Parts: sequence; structure tokens; C-alpha cells
Amino acid sequence: MHPTVSRLLDTRALDLRLLAGGGSARLTAPISWIHSSDLPDPTPFLDAGQVVLTTGTQFGADSAAGVDVDAYVDRLVGHGIVGVGFGTEVIREGTPPELAAACERAGLPLFEVPYRVPFIAVIRESADLLAAAAHARDTWALNAQRAISFAALRPDALAAILKELSRQMRRFVALVDTRGTFALSFDEASAVPDLADETARSRVLQEAERLIGRGQRSSSTMAVGTGRVALQTLGRRGALRGVLVVAGDGVLDSADQTVVTSVVALTGLALEQNRELTRARARLRSGLFQTLLEGNVALVGRIVRQMGGALPAEPVSFLALTPAAGVRDALVSELEARDAEFSGTLFFAASDGRVIVAVSAADAVQLAGELGHVSSLPVGISEPLRWSETATGANQAAQALARATRAATGTGDAASVVIFSEVAERGIAALLPHADAAEIARTLLRPVREYDAANGTDLIGDTGVWLEHHGQWDPAARALGIHRHTLRNRISVVEKLTATPLTTVEARTNLWLALGLG
Repeated sequence: MHPTVSRLLDTRALDLRLLAGGGSARLTAPISWIHSSDLPDPTPFLDAGQVVLTTGTQFGADSAAGVDVDAYVDRLVGHGIVGVGFGTEVIREGTPPELAAACERAGLPLFEVPYRVPFIAVIRESADLLAAAAHARDTWALNAQRAISFAALRPDALAAILKELSRQMRRFVALVDTRGTFALSFDEASAVPDLADETARSRVLQEAERLIGRGQRSSSTMAVGTGRVALQTLGRRGALRGVLVVAGDGVLDSADQTVVTSVVALTGLALEQNRELTRARARLRSGLFQTLLEGNVALVGRIVRQMGGALPAEPVSFLALTPAAGVRDALVSELEARDAEFSGTLFFAASDGRVIVAVSAADAVQLAGELGHVSSLPVGISEPLRWSETATGANQAAQALARATRAATGTGDAASVVIFSEVAERGIAALLPHADAAEIARTLLRPVREYDAANGTDLIGDTGVWLEHHGQWDPAARALGIHRHTLRNRISVVEKLTATPLTTVEARTNLWLALGLG
């Protein structure tokens, strides 16, 4: 326990007597050191939180001589001094009443030191208490580090470390990840502040993002309400893993800093281990997915069960997403958070640049919407299938994703979701519109469009009507309101311009598709 004026007054061997400031909060304020000085203004040689011992030489032998007592006390109070001790019977008998009155008005504790008690005894008592307090803090720091080290041995090492740190320091502790969100937070002692206020949390997150953005190891402190928040980056320079946040009432002392420094090292190690574990799980998931594609469902099921998990119940739908490099980690982290240990809610893996997610068919649309919102990516969904049809499901999801991607490009709705059944309803022709096919169609029809533009005709429209009537002359001619021979002549011109005889089903089909694309 730190020395205080109150604690010194309770030390029977010193026999100190309080004369003024009995109701002041300075009585219980920590004392950093005690100095003796008879200077009229000792403040240039003192620090806040200290106590002054004086024999009153500066005041003279009586109240009519010496310095202005009120000004003297005001200087001490303004400098942050927490108490004054007056040694009696050295210069004058008793303590000057005007000094007691000034201290009472200013709320500065004033105590009397008897002649038989040397100042060094008061200073030594304070020094012993300071040493005991420092030893207690060092012992606490050692015990806290030991407890946190044991916590680091748990399977959930990262969460256990932060939770134990919160308990030991009696402060709010959190981890801000590289996405600028509170990945973990603990308040084991109802610390002040607990950052429940959204504005306060936003300020802390902004500061954390600033530190992460610098890309190097750094720290900062900030005031939040009546409390203080300390932030420290985790990880090495150029590969930061997040920011440790410690919030509570008052600044961290040296013992706190020692514990926090050890936690920074342990959490950095835990984050790296988590990263390696995530990579290992990703490789395992990829291998299991390849095995599913090959149709060996029984083997995958046995492996997952041996790991204490399960695959989602059939029928399952497969979801496909193609995240860019910057989004991939966030998407995988989201999926890991939902199914870190093969819980049976979903199964996912990376394959050919895509992320494939399998989920019970009843939950597919909802999950697709949630993932699309998190990652701002289009999503393709397969039909409900059995695990033995994984290859089919992956292909269907990929085709639906292609349709969703084109829809997102056309509408600007990045989180477009398409189900394969919607693609199937549009028929095979709906799968053709892409850049290469469209360019071929435009090339094939370009001479016809140029002819129409030059001659004021509509061979494109006439050909379309003719093909819609399955190449039958009379029905098509009646629909166009022209003679069948006129229609024959126009189609003949189209054949010459495209260098394509339209006498076969294949040629007519190609031209019909070109009209739809070009």
C-alpha cells in the first residue's frame, strides 16, 4: 500500500497530530516522496504528490515576520503538494495558527511533528512504505504473469490470455483485429470505463485503425470519459495482427506495463499460432473437398467424425463465391467463426480461386444473403443435392455464380444471389451470353447491320421473324405483311452478307443465337 498522510498519522511511533485539512481528499492521496525545506517557495524543487516538512524558518519567529502564509500555501496547493508537516520547538513553539488557518481554507492537510521525532524518521517511514508498495506491485506483476502464462496453455489460448489479463488488472481488455472490429473483449472486474458507449468505442477503434495503418509496432494512450485507454499493436513490423486495448480508471504504472508487455508477446504468439492453425485447417478442408468431388463421401465423413464434428445434413446446397485477395481473408474468417470445428452447420473450402460452401438446403438462401452482405460479393447457389453429387453441386453453383456476377455488373448490386434453378428455367441459351460469344455475334451480323443502315431496310428484323416461324415462308411473310418471294429475296441477301447458307438447322440456330447476343 502506498504511503498517505492518513497512514503516516496512524503510525503510533511518529506521534503526528493533524491540525488542518481533516476533510481533504489529499489525506488519502498517494505520497511519492517527502522533502524537508524551509524555503519561502520550495515548489521549483518538488513534484506533485509529495509532502513538505518544515521548521518554519521562512515564517520568522512570530506571525508579524516572514513570508505571506496564504501565498505560501496557495503555491503548494497549486503545485500538487498533498501535505505539510511542521516541526515544533525548533524555531518557534507550536505551529503558527495562521498557517493552520490557511491550510484549512485550502484543504491542504497540515500535521505537527513533535520535537522528539526527527524528520528523517518520517521520511524513512514513507520510504519503507514506498518500498513495501513497490515490492507488493512487483509480486503482483510476477503472480499475474504466472497466471496469464498458465492461461496461455489452454486450447483457447488467445481468449484465455485476455480474460485473465482483465481479471488480474481489473480493467476492460479487448483485441481489435486488422479489420478494425472488437474481435474479443472482456470486463472481468466491471472496469471504468467499459466502453459500452458507442461513441467511446468508435474513438478507440479509430485510434486502433490508425496504429494498424502505420504498419509498425507502436502504442498510444487516450482519455475516454473519466478513464484512460492504452493501446498496443500486436505482431511484428509489416505484419501486424491487431491492437491490444486496456481501459480503466487511471494510467498504467510500471507493474501494469510489465504485465501488458508480457501479454503483448504471448498474444502475438497466440495470433501467429491461430494463423498457422487456420492455414492447416484450410489445407485440410481443401483436401476433404477434393475427396468429396471424387465421390468418396464415406472417407470424408469418417475423418470429420474422428475430429468430433459432422457434415451438414442432406440434402445440401452448394454456394460459390469468388473473393478478391483483400476480401478472401475476411470471408474465410467469417466462415471459420461460424464453423471452426466442423460443427455440422456448414462446410466450406477454397477451390480454383472460389470459396465453396455447403449448407443444409433449408438454410442456403439465408446464408447466401448473409455472406453476400459481409463480403459484398455475388453468390451462386446449387439445387438441393446429396453429398455424393458434390461435383454436380459445385458446377451448378459456379454457373449460378456466373449469372449472379453478370447481374451484379449490370445492376451495380454487388450482393446479387442467383439459384441454379433460375438459370435452368432460362434454358441453355441463357448460358451463352458472355464477352466472347457477344463479340462473335456482332462480327457475324455487322455486314447485315451496315446494309440496313445504308439502304434503310430491316433485314435483321425480317430474319428474326422468319426464324421465329421456323423458316416457313408463308407464315413469316404474312406476319411481316409482305409477299413470300420478297421475304425469300431478303433472306438470300442475308445469306450473302453473312456468307452462311441458311439451309441447315445448325446454321439457322447459330444465326438465331447471334441475333439474341449481337
